[in-house]
Amino acid sequence: MKKLLYIINPKAGLKKNKNYIDDAVKVFENAGYKVGIKYTKKRLDGTNIAREYGAKADLIVCMGGDGTLNEVIQGMIEAEVSTPLGYIPAGSTNDFAASLGLKTNPKEQAEFIVSNEARPLDMGMFNGRYFVYTASAGIFTKTSYSTPQKMKNRLGHFAYILHGVRELFHIRRLKLKIELPDKTYEGKYIFAAINNATKVGGIMKLDKDMVEFNDGLFELMLVEFPKGCLEFIRLVLKIFTQKFTGKIMLEQITSARITDCTDIDWSLDGEKETGRAVVDFKVIHDAVWFIY
Repeated sequence: MKKLLYIINPKAGLKKNKNYIDDAVKVFENAGYKVGIKYTKKRLDGTNIAREYGAKADLIVCMGGDGTLNEVIQGMIEAEVSTPLGYIPAGSTNDFAASLGLKTNPKEQAEFIVSNEARPLDMGMFNGRYFVYTASAGIFTKTSYSTPQKMKNRLGHFAYILHGVRELFHIRRLKLKIELPDKTYEGKYIFAAINNATKVGGIMKLDKDMVEFNDGLFELMLVEFPKGCLEFIRLVLKIFTQKFTGKIMLEQITSARITDCTDIDWSLDGEKETGRAVVDFKVIHDAVWFIY
């Protein structure tokens, strides 16, 4: 029989995943797989499990939130595992899954995984650390890693909204220099992000026609710091309505060097990345084989 490595984060999202594990396993078994289940218990378990067992499987399936997916892919790339990867989203927001149009019902997504072929997917590298779909700094990004897990389990995405309101009272200037291969941005910003997704945190939304997941390009968004409350409101409205003009810059990039950011913490797929003086980013083209 073919072997399937099923990596599950039992603490992800609204904890509905516990009720659906058996349903997904039955789908995999009916498709001819012998399923081996590994549960994550602490941070980086997903990376270690994928690194140790990934090459021994014919298919890897990750069930959890975006942070769990990040860990699994990190382990696969580090160990040079080329095994196809499927994803059953079970987090509180599932931004990346929403961008790809994946199903949140575990049984339905399991059926999708066994019925479709894997395709290449680009990854980002942020100072040697891989990320799947977003590296961001500024307003609301702290919410993704500072919202308590118990609160996320109880309230889902609404927990991010409640926790994110606090950031409105602590808006800070991000003084950044972003060097691209052909130009340089330098100024004070309220938000900076490098993404390969159409949806990030419920704040940034891009038209599906703007984002290709394996084109070797990520999208850079910079939002200049507003001069007052009215301008801030106008900027937020422009982001929601996808009017990226004026103080909002959006372009596709393959690499970037970001400096003057020692005291700025970042969010990588919802996990905290401590600020550094220099940040080097590049796209890793066709980094993994992903079913989407």
